[in-house]
Amino acid sequence: MIYVSSSCIKKNKIAEVIQYLESNGIRNIELSGGTDYYDGIEDDLQMLKQKHHLNYACHAYFPPPVKPFVVNLASCNDKIYQESLNHYIQCVDMLKRIDCKVLSVHAGFMVEISTDEIGKRLNDRVIYEEDKAYDRFCTAYCFLSRLCAENGIEVFLENNVLSAENYKSFGYHNYMMMTDYDSIMRMKKQLNFNLLLDLGHLHVSANTLGLDFVQECNMLRNDIRWLHLSDNDGRIDEHRPLRKESEIVREFYKIYDSHIPVTLETIGSAAEILASIDAIKGQCM
Repeated sequence: MIYVSSSCIKKNKIAEVIQYLESNGIRNIELSGGTDYYDGIEDDLQMLKQKHHLNYACHAYFPPPVKPFVVNLASCNDKIYQESLNHYIQCVDMLKRIDCKVLSVHAGFMVEISTDEIGKRLNDRVIYEEDKAYDRFCTAYCFLSRLCAENGIEVFLENNVLSAENYKSFGYHNYMMMTDYDSIMRMKKQLNFNLLLDLGHLHVSANTLGLDFVQECNMLRNDIRWLHLSDNDGRIDEHRPLRKESEIVREFYKIYDSHIPVTLETIGSAAEILASIDAIKGQCM
């Protein structure tokens, strides 16, 4: 099954995004970041789902908080940590009411990130103690996993991206959890989780760390339970539309299995999104 992320379309309200996607024949929609909070957001989600027979999944930074912040379940800042937990508690409550059965979350960050740094060069002014950050993340994820199981929601954990610019600014230290095979396996030793493999993230991280992207994909192929797809130049996570000749799409075709759902995170027009679907749908149908 192919989903399209709501983050592909830049509008203020999630209802506007859903209406735009649905008008272009897209009914499997992953609710994600990029829109603003407003009163009535849940009513809109329910109304649009029933009206158009939509299928929702939910990812990371949704629903949008009233006051924006960077969700980080590995934070050693007590305020951010509790806000992050509360975000997902409220998220699960919402998913129950809109009958959404899937939630995916990001692996943690060992560096403190402000809202204006998302997707950009990060500041290393606050670095967390590694063991404490891992302990916090594992505790939070286990709590969330139990909460989801109690409410019939399947939860997935996504790999992070490490850009060359951030790696250099961090003094060539990796402060992102789960960026490559070794760090994903490190987390596997501490947690039992469903891996959401973002191939765009892995492509950038492998290039940054001097790893073989093809080999990384091959080593992870048996652990994949969901895939995120977008194209990039290997330096930053650009969320470009897919090209059939790109390295990311070539590897997708090698590792894809028909039981694995796929979400497109390709920013662009409806025509570009539909072209990206065409680039992979022969494999996914």
